[in-house]
Order: sequence, then C-alpha cells, then structure tokens
Amino acid sequence: MSGVLLRLRPIAHATPTATGLHVRGWRSSFTVDGGRGLWTIWERLAGPLAEGVPPEQLAVPENASPAVARALELIIGQLREHDLLVEVPAGWGDGGAGDGGTSHRDLGAPPPDIASWLESVAASPLEAWRRLRSTTAVVTGEGAPAAAAHRALTAAGLDVAPVRPGAGLLLIAGPHAVAAGCAADVGFAVAPGPVADVVADAAAVADRLAGAPGTPPEVLAALVGSAAAHRLVCALGGLPDPATEVVDMWSDVPPTGPPHQAVLVTRVDPLRAEYHPWLSTVRPQEPNGTLLEVLGDRELGPVPTPLPGDLPQLPVKLAASGNAVGFGTTEHAARLDALLRAARELAPAGAVLGADRAHALGLALRTAARHLPGTPVAEDEWSADPTARRWWKAVVLRFALPAEVEVTRLGPGVVRAVVRAAGEELSWAVEAQPADAVAFAALAAAGRAQAGVTGPVVLCGAAPFATPDGAAAPWTNRDWHWPHGVRDGEEAVRDGLRALVGEVEPVRLGPVLEAAGLAAFAVPGAAR
Repeated sequence: MSGVLLRLRPIAHATPTATGLHVRGWRSSFTVDGGRGLWTIWERLAGPLAEGVPPEQLAVPENASPAVARALELIIGQLREHDLLVEVPAGWGDGGAGDGGTSHRDLGAPPPDIASWLESVAASPLEAWRRLRSTTAVVTGEGAPAAAAHRALTAAGLDVAPVRPGAGLLLIAGPHAVAAGCAADVGFAVAPGPVADVVADAAAVADRLAGAPGTPPEVLAALVGSAAAHRLVCALGGLPDPATEVVDMWSDVPPTGPPHQAVLVTRVDPLRAEYHPWLSTVRPQEPNGTLLEVLGDRELGPVPTPLPGDLPQLPVKLAASGNAVGFGTTEHAARLDALLRAARELAPAGAVLGADRAHALGLALRTAARHLPGTPVAEDEWSADPTARRWWKAVVLRFALPAEVEVTRLGPGVVRAVVRAAGEELSWAVEAQPADAVAFAALAAAGRAQAGVTGPVVLCGAAPFATPDGAAAPWTNRDWHWPHGVRDGEEAVRDGLRALVGEVEPVRLGPVLEAAGLAAFAVPGAAR
C-alpha cells in the first residue's frame, strides 16, 4: 500500500460551531460536539489529509490524551461513514506514478480539475479515469448541440472522434449511449443505455414534449449537449448518474434519486433544467414514486397534471386532469381521483382501473355487484354517523338537490348506497358499513353538483388515502380523518363481494401504465 494515499475528498468542507464542528460533503453531513478544541484537532487532521497520507498512518497517536484520542476516533469514523475519504495513487493529480507500477501519466494524466472532480465523486478515481480513457467517444448530430457535446466530452479527458452528421443527438462510448434532442424552446437528455433503447426513448420523449420547430438558442443547445455528455461520462466512468445526485438541502438523508427512468428536460425564459420521470415502453421499471409524481408529471406524464385550478374547493375538494374531474375530502385525494379518471382513457375498454392492485380489485368487485338485489337498510343505521350526516346535508341543504338515498344490504358486510334526484342516478358506493356507503355516495353526489359534471360518480374505500398528519391533536377521531382507515377493512369487503359475484379477471395495461403502478380488472359489461 506504499503507493496509495488516503485523502479528504475535495468536496468536503468544515466550519467551526460553538461546541465543535460541522463537516459537509455532497450527499451528507455530520456534526461533532464536544468543545471548541475540536476545531483545533480538525485543522491538524485536515491539513495532512488534504495532501494525502498512507492509510496505515491514519490512526490515533499513541501519546495522545484520552480526550484527543476519542475526538480523533470519532472524527475519522464519521469521515469514513460519510464517504469523505478516498484512496488515490501517490502523485495523483501532479503527474506522479500510480500504485502497482502503473503510471496514470501513461493513461494521459488527468488535468488538476478533472483529478479533483474524480476525487470528489468516484469510489476509485484511478479506475474511473482508466474507464474514461478506455474508448473513443462518438458524437452524432448537427449544429450547436453536437458541438457542445463534443467540447464537453473533450474537456472531460475523453478521446472524441469528429462529429458525424445525423438527426437528433447521439453520444456513444463503448457499451454506453445517451440520446438527446433540442427544439427551439425545449431540450432533453435521456438516461444512458444501449443504443437502440436510448434512440427509442428519445423519439418518444421528443413526441411527448412537442417542441417548437426552429434553431435552438445557443444557451439551450449548450446546456443540452453538455448535459448529455455529462451523463455519458458518468456511465462510462462508473460514476453515479447526475439524476441520482439531487440533494435535499433540508435533510441529511442521502437522496434516493427521482422515480423511474429520469430524463433531463431543459427550457428557456427562464433557463432551467430539471429531471423528470419517464415511463418508458422499451425500458420499463418497477414502480417507484407516487402516481402524482410519475403519471401526472407536468413535462413527461402521459396524462395532464391534476390540479385544483379554478375549481371551487368547498365543501368537496376538486381537481382536474384535462377534462377529467376528481373528488375527495383532501386536495391529494381529489388530485389522485382526477388522475385515475384521466388515465382510464389510456386503458382498454371495459377495464376497471385502480391506483394499485387492491384499489382496482375492490373497485371491479363493487362494479360487478352494482345492480344486485338486496334487503333495505333502515335510515337509523347510518343517519347518526357524523360523517354520513355531514355529506348528506351537503347534498340536500348546501346544493338543495331533491335527492334520496337508497341503502341496501347485499350480503354479510356488504352494503350499497345509491343517490338519486328526480329519477336520475347521481352516485353510488359499496362498503362494509351503511354509514361509509352513504358517506361515499353523498360525497360523490355533492362533488358532482359542485363541479357541474354529468353521469354517475363512484368513490370507494379501496382507494389509497394519504396518512393524516401525525401531529394532529389527540382529540381527533375517525370523523376528523375520514376516509383514512376505511381501507383497513377492505379485505373483508372483497371476500364478501366474491361470495356474491365470484372472481374478476386482471387486465394487462401495457408497460407505461403498469410501470406507473396502476392495475386493472375486467368486469363484463362495465363501461369506462
């Protein structure tokens, strides 16, 4: 190990505090408390570490006092735990020889800025540099984006062939490729991968973004070309993709990265660049992230982003995704409902769509049981429930609808409520308890009147409702958070419905909707 040095990553910075010191890197940070003397210990430790010390010498001196020894052990341990120390060959960054007798000058020694960057981000800077020097990169494209990508790859130390003419922007180095595109108002760079996959994704992303035709501004072209080059360099060097390096400045928890495959989308006026989740048909991934983040992403989501907009918000929360209106007791619930109603247009005809398998299955079984005969349920079995009474009053008092509700028990633990006005069915619901069935049906009927939409509306307790704020007052109860908690009894409801209607069959939705986490079941005769 004589040819190896242990260095403090250049990205690490420290500041003194009133009781110790705070050290921060790119992805995490730590604080050590114990007195002002900790800063003096840090200064004496950080100086040699910045230059590099043999790993075996990074130890507590035998003659150190117990207090200093404990402080050194703690600081060194925290540096290791937060990955702020890195091994480099002796002479790294100044033209010296690497370990094992291999000179990194033989690889074309990295310039100081590249050496410092690799020390900051790479698990093994020398190995990353070897990968970057292992192949010749090829840039295919036209105009300013291709020129910017070529400059960026060259500046990163790669050997780059002259630009080849071609449509779009395609960067290839060894087994890695990145495709990008740049219109007059928007640009993008897809995630690295095989050539055929990145080209297919780039074509689909360009179609989704529908950028304006024309020559892109120089600044947008430079941003797209450089970003594509950056993603290729990271893939080739074995470094984290830039999309995974998003930092939450308010938390020390390392970021998990954006959900699904991340595509960088750039725009002008003002100039901005953000990673957005992409539901790829050629590179589908397991669901990661919420439906609102993925399916309704404002740039790349396949359905319009659900938002309250100018819709009235009392007494029912409303949201719209394109022409689809969603209903709920909270904004999150309304946005999710709107998203699912919009996504039904992308599903096969007759498919009952849900936010997840439990929701889709519960809704499909309810749809199958929608018109079954049953026995009437007396009004006093639900009218005393505060939630049911609240939403029923919204229908008949707030919106003054000449409505009536029919409540029917279909079987053990299965109750249906249907709201009608002037002979027209406004809404329906099937739940375990009469009060929940009436509450859901009345909520839907009130939302329908509030939004001014037509057609029967169904809401159900199988939907995934957001967990209430844990800081809520201790005196709050079910009525405060309803319908949160209704889903806890969903398995029993499904069992009761299966006894009445049998099983329903799952429906394949295709890679895009399934990658978002959606599920669907077929109900004979069910409409969208």
